[in-house]
Amino acid sequence: MRRIVAIYLPFLRIELARASTRDEGSPIALVLARPDGAVKDERSLLGNTRLDEVCPKAHALGLRRGQTIASARARCADLRVRVVTFDAVKDALGRIAEALLALGATTSFSLENNVVWVDVTGCAHLHRSRTDTTGEAVLADRVKRLVEKMNHACRVAIANGPLVAAAVARFNSRDAQSVVVPSGDDKGALRGLPIAALPLPDDAIRWLTRVGMRTVGDLQQLPRRSLSTRLGANGASVMALLDGEDSTPLCAYVPPVVPEETATLEYGIESTEALLFVVKGLSDRMAARLARRAVAATRLELLLGLDRAVAPGEPRAILSLFLAAPLAEASEMLSVLRARIDAFTIEAPILTVTLRATETVPRTATPQNLFIPEAKADRVLPRLIAELEAELGSGNVGVLTLTNRWLPQERSRLVPIGSSRVAVPRVLSSPDSPKGALLSGAPEPTRLLVQPIALDEVGDGRVYVRQESAEWWNRGVVVLRDYATAWIDWMGAMAWIEIDRRRTQAWIRGWMD
Repeated sequence: MRRIVAIYLPFLRIELARASTRDEGSPIALVLARPDGAVKDERSLLGNTRLDEVCPKAHALGLRRGQTIASARARCADLRVRVVTFDAVKDALGRIAEALLALGATTSFSLENNVVWVDVTGCAHLHRSRTDTTGEAVLADRVKRLVEKMNHACRVAIANGPLVAAAVARFNSRDAQSVVVPSGDDKGALRGLPIAALPLPDDAIRWLTRVGMRTVGDLQQLPRRSLSTRLGANGASVMALLDGEDSTPLCAYVPPVVPEETATLEYGIESTEALLFVVKGLSDRMAARLARRAVAATRLELLLGLDRAVAPGEPRAILSLFLAAPLAEASEMLSVLRARIDAFTIEAPILTVTLRATETVPRTATPQNLFIPEAKADRVLPRLIAELEAELGSGNVGVLTLTNRWLPQERSRLVPIGSSRVAVPRVLSSPDSPKGALLSGAPEPTRLLVQPIALDEVGDGRVYVRQESAEWWNRGVVVLRDYATAWIDWMGAMAWIEIDRRRTQAWIRGWMD
């Protein structure tokens, strides 16, 4: 039999509104920015705009949903009114649904009721304990702790159907405890709930209340034939719920391909300290997303939405970071972003901040040894390398590795940390040399020059290697070059020289120490 976990977030929109303000103690109310509504942001609020939700502190002061802003502020002068968009609520519910994929194969959410569902059919026994033989109570507590760790208050219930589980979670009076409905007892779980727990229209609920119906149990005692004419268009599904039958399918949530976190700011920020404070919260949430996907980021993008009134030509700035080593921890990503933000000049107030992990790789687990201590360098090195690359630029940090190339000056290459390195080729003169190794037994330079030095004449030099048409498939030209060593008097050192026989030119490519 199917088992569904429902997580109801009663103050989700208030929590989102609270996150956009710096004052956490004052009472707060919110207005939803509907797609077709006149309210878009705080600047479009009017005195006759009605409140959609109020926080518990404002509710204790007598403020109610549906009041106008003018009447609410007449009762509470320090009321803070915020605007929350449906996109922000959808992103928050999607973030929770993605995190809960670690506990169930399918997740879904309702934007209207702020409910997230997890299908845990066949998963409860993995959480079984001595006191809980089914494991469902332990599973419900773990779900509750996981959501609370994401700074959201919630109520959790487990039942056979999603509508029953959501109704029990929404109207559960035991906020501190999770409710586990025994398998097959959905009808009994609905008996003590109010009529508002059923998916009925408002006019049907008002009519049933006027005739004395208070709970779902009162409806369960009425004759089905006389009741069906009063339940509206979805009467068939409501009648099935009264009998404890809930076969409502879940619309599976599919996480986005590129994980991203966005913060919309109340006021434009113009200092790097304030920007780092916002980025810290985004890094924490991004680390949670990466952990659920078992991946690490190899490229990060920080998108800064600028105030159009100050910067009409450049509405946003993009900071791209190519990480030399994959990172997944929040502290590691924050340290890398700090190094890049400290060198960034804020030219206009920042209104939105978005953090994206545009490129990811699977995160492999590191086996631990009971007798050998963990090397601290293995844990600290990726973070250090990423910080250096953020300051020095992409492609300037890595491991110097020998590669199989015909051209001697291209045999050393800077390889990113963590990538598959090419094995060091062995000398061809060795009896156990692998077929295809391109190094010879000739002397090789110990130091290469970034810019070669042109020579008018070589002088007394000894040619060791001649190459003709080397790697023509990459260069598309035919070359004939000799590589020699010669003593340079004005440098007092032995030089490694490249000679072009066709053009009769020579360059110092490196030095022989």
